[in-house]
Amino acid sequence: MRRKRSARFLTDGVLVLDKKAGPTSHDMVDSLRRRFGPAKLGHAGTLDPFATGVLVMAFNQATRLTDLLGAGGKVYRATLALGRATDTGDHTGATAAEASIPEAGRERVEAALQTLVGERQQAPPSYSAAKHQGRPLYAYARQGVEVAKPPRPITVYRARLLDLAPGRVEFTIDCSRGTYVRALGEDLARELGTVGHLAALRRLQSRPFGEEEALGLEAVLDWTPEELALRLIAPGEALARCGVPAVALDEERAWQIRRGRILPREALLGPGQESEPRGPFMAMAPDGRLVAVLRWLEPGQARPGRDYETIRVFPEPGETGAGDEASASALGAE
Repeated sequence: MRRKRSARFLTDGVLVLDKKAGPTSHDMVDSLRRRFGPAKLGHAGTLDPFATGVLVMAFNQATRLTDLLGAGGKVYRATLALGRATDTGDHTGATAAEASIPEAGRERVEAALQTLVGERQQAPPSYSAAKHQGRPLYAYARQGVEVAKPPRPITVYRARLLDLAPGRVEFTIDCSRGTYVRALGEDLARELGTVGHLAALRRLQSRPFGEEEALGLEAVLDWTPEELALRLIAPGEALARCGVPAVALDEERAWQIRRGRILPREALLGPGQESEPRGPFMAMAPDGRLVAVLRWLEPGQARPGRDYETIRVFPEPGETGAGDEASASALGAE
């Protein structure tokens, strides 16, 4: 029997869910919010309702880190149904076109898959969560309004054939964030001389998080808040897994950063720094707790007395600082 929530949940951290087909990514957020009552809750990278797999959830102050948590490459397993195109690019849509399916052996399909590999420009599909004037594109598409978004660069690192059956191709795609696999499926169908749509899509990895650690929503909803707090990945641990470097602080400097003081570069790096620091980094207290997530300013952005910007400051133990009620999520791959 599901346990009732008794108090607001204020623990910061990351949870990796295994999304089922059917609900939207926002539905997953709503279910967790109703059960645990966090001050803030968001996700890193959207999955379409028909898609399954890894969905990275961020609780409370970790919502400010979703852009970093979702920045890694993605790995998908997809099933392409040939001979019928849909207006959504997946099996939930209406038929948009039909075509005969030429015969193609394994060698031909593998060669077609390799045409997807490399850098390319890709425009968000009409039925996607990409935003236009604050609304997702699928909201316009459902009203019959076509909105063309400019293409953006993506990279497909690897494409591998898993199985081949009459009218169906199962394959994996290792790609950069922001890649729409539905569009790649349509490209693959065209390369094979026909049309197609995705019959299934599963996210295997949102690096560095993978399906082997992903948990089902129903199991999580049956936890107590105390059990959830114990199972969350701490923000510092999650960012370390994402490759974000850390800078050690003494107690005085940790106190200063937590109170908004801007420290000189030398106070964070020390005299032995050889290379020019770039990108985000963590500031850590002597006890190993995360003090703040900061980002070095580019040479043209830096100004006297300020070499970095603040992404998020984390309060000392016992302090509250979860912020307002708003949800946060990062734009990402499907």
